[in-house]
Amino acid sequence: MKMKIILMAIAIIALGMFLYNRNQISHFRTESIQIQSSKVENEIRIVQVTDFHSNHRINISRLKEQIKEFNPHMIALTGDLVDHNTEDLTVSLSLVDSLKTTGVPIYFVEGNHEIANRHRKDLLEELSSRGVIILNNDRAEVDIEGKTVHVYGAEFYVEEHDYEVMLSELERDRLNILLSHSPVRASWYADGKADLILSGHTHGGQVRLPLVGGVVSPGQGFFPHYDKGLMELPGGTMLHIDSGIGNSVLPIRIMNPVQYTQIRISP
Repeated sequence: MKMKIILMAIAIIALGMFLYNRNQISHFRTESIQIQSSKVENEIRIVQVTDFHSNHRINISRLKEQIKEFNPHMIALTGDLVDHNTEDLTVSLSLVDSLKTTGVPIYFVEGNHEIANRHRKDLLEELSSRGVIILNNDRAEVDIEGKTVHVYGAEFYVEEHDYEVMLSELERDRLNILLSHSPVRASWYADGKADLILSGHTHGGQVRLPLVGGVVSPGQGFFPHYDKGLMELPGGTMLHIDSGIGNSVLPIRIMNPVQYTQIRISP
């Protein structure tokens, strides 16, 4: 009888953990952040989606409707749309097709998983054919509320020289946004030129602990400094790290559900 109770308790705990993790890896949340800038006269709204990793578990239609309701001026895809071993691009391209229905410009920078994927060229061609603006150590201009905003995109393995060249013609009176899949590389070269850096890559540590934060992150090891959220870098640059809307290696998340971010930049 005692053994039966123990086995039943173990089964209940195991089921609870399974259902909890399933919710964490498939039911996305919406992160909302607000930033103030003297460079804008009217509110600017940005959606950031990162580290999708061809996640077939999330409800793309629900995501699309939430984004449409937010009514952003631009969408930033900050890398790892696919996983390094993704063979079928259909799920990731379905996400992009849904985002295209918003009618706002979409900007994309590659992550390490695109670079490692053998279908990288096909993916980039598909994105380009859909009008996605691919940034690779260069910039684009977007008119938002009568103001020209500069959007820069750094490749994953960007070097300091490339970073300096990319920002050499930066206009400080403009709002300057940098997309960089890796927050670490962006933080290395941050000198206050960019107003806002949007990154991913860390998955928020994938597993998080109270008071501690992320447990492990690629490139930073255990208990990473740059794991998740909004922080200020030297020189006044704001860095936002989104923990991602997908999973890699193992579909496990604890106290860190998949998410995307709605950003408001107000005067």
